[in-house]
Amino acid sequence: MNKKHSPATVSALLVGSTLASIYAIQALLSRDSSGYDLIQFLTGFAAAAAVVLGYWYWLYRHKISLSFKIVFFWACVFRLIGVWGEPILEDDFYRYLLDACLFLTYGSPYGITPESLFVDNSLSPACEAMLSGVNNPHLATIYAPVLQFVFAASYLVSPVNLDVLQLLIVLFDMAVIGMLGRLAPARMVLLYAWCPLVIKEFAFTAHPDVIGVCLLLAAFMARKSGYRLSGAVLMGLACCTKILAVVALPFFLFRQPARYWLVIIATIAAMYLPFLLKQPKTDLATLVVFATDWLFNAPVFSLLKVMLTDSIARFTSVGVFLLWYSFYFVRYDKTRQPTDIPRMDWIFGVLFVLSPVLNAWYWVWVLPFAVLWPSLWAWTASVALVLSYVIGLHLPDSNLDDYQVSQLAQTTQLLSIGCALVIDYRYRRFRMTGVD
Repeated sequence: MNKKHSPATVSALLVGSTLASIYAIQALLSRDSSGYDLIQFLTGFAAAAAVVLGYWYWLYRHKISLSFKIVFFWACVFRLIGVWGEPILEDDFYRYLLDACLFLTYGSPYGITPESLFVDNSLSPACEAMLSGVNNPHLATIYAPVLQFVFAASYLVSPVNLDVLQLLIVLFDMAVIGMLGRLAPARMVLLYAWCPLVIKEFAFTAHPDVIGVCLLLAAFMARKSGYRLSGAVLMGLACCTKILAVVALPFFLFRQPARYWLVIIATIAAMYLPFLLKQPKTDLATLVVFATDWLFNAPVFSLLKVMLTDSIARFTSVGVFLLWYSFYFVRYDKTRQPTDIPRMDWIFGVLFVLSPVLNAWYWVWVLPFAVLWPSLWAWTASVALVLSYVIGLHLPDSNLDDYQVSQLAQTTQLLSIGCALVIDYRYRRFRMTGVD
């Protein structure tokens, strides 16, 4: 049979076209001025997830190989459709665009609360328009320096233009796919590259977490390839993108000379210095508020909170995570080489399960590593966590508070991920070692 008409090529064309149609419908609905409701989103998301996971399973069962070029091509198509669409059930993008305005107007967005700008500011009319859309306007920004530079870069290309910011974020997302293509078969990369959650959260909605994931994965790959100095710089940048990356530091610095510690510290200092020179404020103050007060879509933590006070439940969650983290690190220390990539899917997964806050887009920190170590629990979670959008804000006739997740939605998430964990355990998919 001619290669151009192989089962893999034909099936990829059919599946890719189907997914592109689903995302195009979602994009059209998101641009509809009459509004985009939760049912429309969940229906489209479920259809896309069923197509992707069903297609992957068909490829796996029939041992059909797929070209990485095909996977990458369709990944680009899906993301461009998402960029053309509008953010779905999210308003965080107002803060990103406003941060860019504050950075370029005042020299730093830190320490400036949006509510303080309603009375007197030096912002342009386009920037002022962002103020009414920002959530938690009583808090200054929580976004770290690397993200601030990306937000500012989008502004310099085109002021207060979400499409530009979406495109920048998509470039980091595509870089993740490119790196995964060097580490895993294209059939496995498809799980991330065509993942509906990834496309929704980054192409459509412009959440910037994928920037940190990209830098973290690049740091491990650089170290693995012998470029330890470049890897250290990338790791420092990852930590300056989102504080979550800090949990990877002990593994990255595992058996590394002290000079690489200094490079990471110097990189972090260099990222924060321009802001500190302008005014002695950073994202730390809002991070503290986030860590001590916020609660969202946390079924495990909520169970702890029923038995304990809120503060004790938070300390307990941290303690349990650190115990598990220490256990895994000891195992890693005994069995692996300094260049091995650790099981960051497990590290981030356990952290998120115990966390008081679990937004759907956080799961992207797990998914690239779930390509390297495929598991039912990780990809089940990538579907189940979309139920975190079943909140009072999107259910106007319910008795839920605006950001209160439906109890049924939380229970469904917990049970589905729990069942997937049991199945993974049954089939002994819990390898504690890293990729060498």
